[in-house]
Amino acid sequence: MIRSFGPFFVLFFLITCRSAPVTLGDNRIEPVYEQVLRDSAIKARLYEIDANKQKFTIEELFVLSLDRTEQMAITAEKTFAADAKVRRSYGAWLPRLNLTAAQYAPERPGFVVPGVRFTARQNIMTGLTEYTGVVGARLERVAEEQGLRAELSAHLLNIADAALQLQLSESLVVQATDAVRVTESSLSEIRRRVAIGRNKRGDALKAEARLKQKQADLLAQQEKLAQLRRYLGFLTGLSNEFGVDSATEKYAADESKHDVDLSLRADIALGKTVVDIRKNEVDAANGGHLPNIYLDGSYRPALEANQQTSYFGGVVAELPLFQGGQTVENANMAASRLRQAELELRQAERKARVEVDDARESLTKAQAEFEAYSESAVAAEKNYRAQLSDMRLGIATILDVLQASEDVQLARTAAAQAEYRRQIARVRFFVARGLLFPQASN
Repeated sequence: MIRSFGPFFVLFFLITCRSAPVTLGDNRIEPVYEQVLRDSAIKARLYEIDANKQKFTIEELFVLSLDRTEQMAITAEKTFAADAKVRRSYGAWLPRLNLTAAQYAPERPGFVVPGVRFTARQNIMTGLTEYTGVVGARLERVAEEQGLRAELSAHLLNIADAALQLQLSESLVVQATDAVRVTESSLSEIRRRVAIGRNKRGDALKAEARLKQKQADLLAQQEKLAQLRRYLGFLTGLSNEFGVDSATEKYAADESKHDVDLSLRADIALGKTVVDIRKNEVDAANGGHLPNIYLDGSYRPALEANQQTSYFGGVVAELPLFQGGQTVENANMAASRLRQAELELRQAERKARVEVDDARESLTKAQAEFEAYSESAVAAEKNYRAQLSDMRLGIATILDVLQASEDVQLARTAAAQAEYRRQIARVRFFVARGLLFPQASN
């Protein structure tokens, strides 16, 4: 009894085990994303993230973007279409049933017979069409998932870069604001000294020019900050103003290890899958030399008194003998595509090694650069305090103090930019190793 219902259970399984279309704004992570992110540490769901709070981590911005923007949804829909193609490939094994009705005019007895005819065909073997169709569709489904993973990696890197740039811009706005405040204070002191004859009028004019420059720099930084907020809002789908907690310690990796497993990269995995697809195409092309075997039957019921019910059924075998050379050339083209895919995979592997090495070297240099600029900022602050002390002793001028304050601002700006380069280099090295998001073990 169970065996007789086996095909129905298989059909029910194929119907129910399918991916769902990607929907936006439903406050949940789609199953297609969960399947790709199954090895990651992303456990939070959208309902656990307060979209109205004032500050988000890079991880939270990434999760929110999956439900609020169209970019990843467009790519994810390709996996839904690939699932449909897999189910369609299984349908090639099922029988074909057709109902044909005909009515002819004028009617000539014995020449044409109007009526209804049922026809059925069950493929047993049509070369390797059915087998390679199923295998190819499943491989294309895997390829679409790997393509989605690659798009998610690029999307994560874009969000991390925008978030870190936003944090840098906020820091530069604060520094520019402080520079304007310090310059205004210094200008007031210089004007007081000019009034009592202790400074030249030219000193006040120089300070005024510096103040105007600092104010223009502040306006430029504020404009850039507003642009970055809009761009990050576009990437994440968040419309309200928010801050970023752009800590990247989760992405920290030991750059001293040179034995990176390139198979974790989505582009390498995709290249290997493409090679398997091309091998399957070679099998399909070679299957053109095999016979086509199928069951064929027809049933015509008698609808009028002068008609008789007729039916027939049997096994049909067709052996291709000569197809104008098309079968051989199809095999040659498939073999050429296979060789091309193998060469592209080798090229992708060499390119991936270069990218990993470049990312590792950039991270190492960015860390050293950040330490050097941080020490420079500390030295500039010490010099500023020393100039203030010297001015109180009368061995330094107010212009010396103003120049020292500008040196502090430049050093802090360089240190903030070095911090941005260090953090984005950390994320890039993480992504270059093929890790989509922090692993649970991290």
